[in-house]
Amino acid sequence: MDLVAPTTPTLPATVPQVQARRSPFVAAVLGWLMPGFAQLYVGRPGKALLMLVAIGSLFYAGLALTGFTCVNPQAYSLEFAAHALLGGPTAAAYHLTQGIELAEPMPWFEAGRLYAAVAGLLNVVAICDALGDVIDHNRKVAGQMVIRQRFVLEREAEMARALEATQEREARELAAADAARMADETALLFGATAFSEPGLETLSDGPAAETAPTEQDDDLGRDDAGRSDAGRSDAGSSEPSSDGPSDEPTDEGRIG
Repeated sequence: MDLVAPTTPTLPATVPQVQARRSPFVAAVLGWLMPGFAQLYVGRPGKALLMLVAIGSLFYAGLALTGFTCVNPQAYSLEFAAHALLGGPTAAAYHLTQGIELAEPMPWFEAGRLYAAVAGLLNVVAICDALGDVIDHNRKVAGQMVIRQRFVLEREAEMARALEATQEREARELAAADAARMADETALLFGATAFSEPGLETLSDGPAAETAPTEQDDDLGRDDAGRSDAGRSDAGSSEPSSDGPSDEPTDEGRIG
């Protein structure tokens, strides 16, 4: 008897879907290349836009206040280290502002240098915030995986129990069918044996013979009846008649 192999259990809509895990390294690299890209990677588009506007505006303000000359590793090496924390905008500003020289110092030059350096430091804060989101997201994914795996194990256990119950029921049905078939075969075998024995066949034919006599039995009965009538007639003829003389001597004869 064929049995259906267990299939992969289907999950209801109540079971949370497992999301993809996020890589902290990828988030850090994206956040270094452009402010807000790390938040966008972890699924926070609103925060990503806020970080891009805030840090990007601050960095551009620093460039504008310094006449686009603050990104200079030879002149401002310490500040350039802070600028390097904002990888993409700093690289673009460095290549685009090469060769620019100020004819006279600008009044907000020192403030501009400070704004550009603070923008790089704020980008580090934004990257750390994105890493925290990545950790929370991965923790949530781990919980979803645990719930999903638990449900899958429970469903597989239920399917295994159902399959075992089906196998037991089919085994009982098969055993009952075999027992019934053996009983029928045994009954047919004993019936054929009984009808094949001569004595049993004679006994089985006895009542029918007694109830239905043949012509030969009728003839034998008539012959027996005729002989019995003939015997009675012979016996009657041999007895002396009560009216005739008796051959036996009387008492007077014996005396004489």
